[in-house]
This record gives sequence, C-alpha cells and structure tokens, in this order.
Amino acid sequence: MVKLILSDVDGTLLARGEGAFDDSVFEVIDRLYERGIHFAAASGRGYSDLHRLFAPVRDKMAFVCSDGAMTISDGKILDINSMNKDDVTALAEDITCSEGCEFLLYGREKLYISPKTEKYRGFIVNRYRDSISFVDSVKDVGKIEDDFLKLSVYAINGVDSCSSYFKDNWMDTFELVYNANNWMEFVAKGISKVSGVEALCRKYSIDMDEVMAFGDGGNDIKLLGTVAYGYAMDYAPETVKAAAGYVTDDVMETIRRQVLA
Repeated sequence: MVKLILSDVDGTLLARGEGAFDDSVFEVIDRLYERGIHFAAASGRGYSDLHRLFAPVRDKMAFVCSDGAMTISDGKILDINSMNKDDVTALAEDITCSEGCEFLLYGREKLYISPKTEKYRGFIVNRYRDSISFVDSVKDVGKIEDDFLKLSVYAINGVDSCSSYFKDNWMDTFELVYNANNWMEFVAKGISKVSGVEALCRKYSIDMDEVMAFGDGGNDIKLLGTVAYGYAMDYAPETVKAAAGYVTDDVMETIRRQVLA
C-alpha cells in the first residue's frame, strides 16, 4: 500500500515554461490528504517558490526543497543539510571570475545573487520575484546570515562551456545534483532528494516499499531508484527511465488509477 508520494515539479508536474498548476493537481492532493496518504513536492526549487506554487494545498503536503537540502513538514523544518560557508564563498568567487558565468545561492527562503550583468539580474528577478536578495560583492557572501543550501552556476553559453572545469575543481567538495542546459547545481556532499524522502519516512513511520515517486531529470535518478514505485516521465532521458521501474505520461492520472481508485 502506498503511504507517501513524492513528485518532481518542473518537467514532471509542471510543463516546462508554465508558471502555474492546473486545478486537477490540487484536487488530487486534496483527495490524498483526505485518505491519509502523504504527498510531497521534491524539487530543485527553493521553499519560498514551492510555497507559492502550491498555495491552495500547502498546509496539506510536505516539501523536499533545493534537491534534498531542506525538508519541510507541517510548516516546520524537518531536515536541513547546509553547505560549508567558506567553501561556498570560494566557489561563488570562482564562478564570478569565470567568463560568462553567474551564481545563484539558495538560503532557507531567500535566493542570493551578485549579478555581473543587468541581463542576468532581470532574468533572475523575473523568474523568482520577491525571493531575491542582492549581495553587493561576491566577497560578502560569507557574511550572509542564512543556511547555504544550494549553489548554482548559470552559464550563459550553456554548461558545456564550463562543466569540466567546475567538476574537476569542486566535485570533491560538493555533490553535483544537476548539470544540463545552462545550469550546474551543487549541494552538500552526499545530499540528494533521497535525503528528503528518508526524513519523511522517519517522521511518518513509512517504509521505502510504501513510497511512490515521479521525476524526469538527472536529479531524480537516485530518488526513483530508491523507492518501491519509481515513475519516470515518458519523455525523460533513458538514464532516468533505467533508474525507475515504471514510465508514465501523466502523474495525476497515475495516482488516480494506482492509488485513489
């Protein structure tokens, strides 16, 4: 019997480029809550972003944020895995010194940038709205009074232009959880979305063979391979499908059919 369901957001629950959910997503989460089945968003996004997206049902679900760096349940922090501030400051400086690269630092609720260009400033502000806080200089990153959960590299020309450099220099220090398109994303060593599902299983006294999860990207591979019922989206890369036991083209319909029927 499935007692906990986790789903990635972008590319899984939310089509790429879309900014809001269809009402059917909230209806299914409501039905799960009424049945006593736990639901959690498991995303690379920060908590404030997820809190806004799921506003109608946010009190009826949990959140695995920043690729497993922080897990929220009942509106409180259940698990948090911070990065070393000195190491983060050093990586942020390295990113800033790299041509065509900018950084995005995730705190508990805020995102921090020290943009080199107005184009990047506008792009991030438009995407993340009021969650953004500006740092005067990259050298001031270490002075930020917040937990450092994830540090992202934005490469204007795509990650192929800088991926090998940052891998060679930083993968011994941090966990690389995403590396595609224009983004590389680092969290504390050993952390992934599995960290969040483990914390939720401990809280709810649930076994992994009672967990279902959905995802479409490389940062979902460990999660889909850990739970009993891992579903990859039918358009996901083959590496993601190989980690999952199942494939679907519709998350909510699968939940209706397999769990709520």
